[in-house]
Amino acid sequence: MRWGVREQRLREALVEIGARLYARGLVSANDGNLSARLDAERVLITPRGRSKGHLRPEDLVVIDPEGRVVRPGRGGAMPSSEWPMHLEAYRQRPDVGAVLHAHPPFTVALTVAGVTFPSEILPEVVMTVGKVPTARLAVPSSEDDALAIREWIREHDAVLLPHHGVVTVGRTLEEAWARLERIEYAAKVYLLSRALGEARPLPPEFLKALASAG
Repeated sequence: MRWGVREQRLREALVEIGARLYARGLVSANDGNLSARLDAERVLITPRGRSKGHLRPEDLVVIDPEGRVVRPGRGGAMPSSEWPMHLEAYRQRPDVGAVLHAHPPFTVALTVAGVTFPSEILPEVVMTVGKVPTARLAVPSSEDDALAIREWIREHDAVLLPHHGVVTVGRTLEEAWARLERIEYAAKVYLLSRALGEARPLPPEFLKALASAG
């Protein structure tokens, strides 16, 4: 099958990042989903029911802004059932070129425990991700899941889904990936510091200096 150069690269990048997610244990089984904006009328998204660790470029599905299938994946594969959430992010954020949804265990553990994400413990998170809000509880793979992120994704580059996972966005796939990776690292550091005794946020004066540096 022949695609344009840009589509070929996006397909390969989605497959490669899906493999990273699976290898790092940030998704399990056939969980998680990734997408990238091809143009104003088309989105490339991972297929339903396939492991992100074993995708091929031809597995990916092309959908339109309403979720209609423009081109199915290999073997007639249909889009991830979480496609409404992806399209909601694109609708709210014209600047976004990619959306990732994964189930990183340390981050999910925070939501299960009802702990607010520690956005101010690591300089890298402050400078490249910012505040990470938690959406209300919603049924996965439903329109409600998309509605739950709507108010948050307008102003934030990452949103936690209680008992479920995290959604990150970026101008590129790599940017969305970097944000997801940093969020999981911060959650792990936070939980380890709690095990040692206390998790202390960065002091206010240092946060001001970071804001100025940014």
